Amino acid sequence: MRRRLLLPLLLSPLLIAGTSHAEPKLQNQVQSFDVSGASVDTIRASLNRQRQHSANRVNWRFNWESTPGQCRITDVQTEVSVTLHQPRLLPDPQRPASVQRQWDAYLLALQAHQEGHVELALNSARDIERAIMALPPANSCDQLQASANATGRRLQEKLAADDREYDERTQQGTLEGAHFP
Repeated sequence: MRRRLLLPLLLSPLLIAGTSHAEPKLQNQVQSFDVSGASVDTIRASLNRQRQHSANRVNWRFNWESTPGQCRITDVQTEVSVTLHQPRLLPDPQRPASVQRQWDAYLLALQAHQEGHVELALNSARDIERAIMALPPANSCDQLQASANATGRRLQEKLAADDREYDERTQQGTLEGAHFP
């Protein structure tokens, strides 16, 4: 008997072909928010008012095979869902070129910092796949399912901690140049 389970529930079904160690699927969405101003101070104030934080999540899906008295994982797939909130500086004819250059440098550094979060999520997805595949067979598929999902949740909690540590270590990207001004 072959069964499938998807946890956590997604808003749309995963369309991943089943293999034992497929590369995680990445659903990357960029949502822009507007920032305005001509001077460093007015842009910073606008950025502070409008700022939104990016988010990521790893979803996993696994198949199992049941034989009399034993149930084992046959394959695992993961999907990383990332929503990046990117500031968009509205044009302003009063803005000096030097301020625009500062903004451009900030935006590039912010994008690099956000890529760090994406990489953490992809690595977490790979860890989830490996850990679930490494689970030993269980006496029942219910036991195996519970164990696999507990493993995925534990590693997803580790991802949240890794994201916090990354932000602390980089001071929210400031040490990587993601600060304006």
